[in-house]
Amino acid sequence: MCFFGDGALGQGVLYELMNMAALWKFPIVYVCENNLYNEYTHYTETTAGDLSARATAFGVPCETVDGQDVRAVYDTAQRLVARARRGEGPGFMLCNTYRFYGHHVGDIQRAYYRSKEEEEHWKAQRDPIKLLAGWLVEQGMADEATFEQIEQKVRAEVEAGEQFALNAPFPEPNEVDQDVYA
Repeated sequence: MCFFGDGALGQGVLYELMNMAALWKFPIVYVCENNLYNEYTHYTETTAGDLSARATAFGVPCETVDGQDVRAVYDTAQRLVARARRGEGPGFMLCNTYRFYGHHVGDIQRAYYRSKEEEEHWKAQRDPIKLLAGWLVEQGMADEATFEQIEQKVRAEVEAGEQFALNAPFPEPNEVDQDVYA
């Protein structure tokens, strides 16, 4: 499995690798996470044409999937992995998804490239965890109380980790170059 974002579709090295993989029938599944933004720019402003056409140009089968739907991603990945394991060469999975937060830790003022309303819509309507939980409840495989317990347990674990980090002593000055090899 080779994971990359939609911004990588503008890099020639990706196409060189896909070409070789197709020629030599490498057992690889390329997973493009199209989160709509190449760092700060909507992908339609940086990437011409149909995203899935890039794979098919090399004879690599491409499946486009709702990247917010855990079950759809799993099913698609299973098919493409099985194909690769049968020796039929590479596959390409285009996962249309969304990046809820910034591209990096310092990307906190995103209003210049996307709206708050857009972010809120995706968080409220298209959160993959909520979508899967809703399906599990709908199918009678779980109930809301189970997810509330999981949420509480995760929050407690994160808070404990935060407190551990905040209360940990600073390292000794002589440790600054330990485990540094280059």
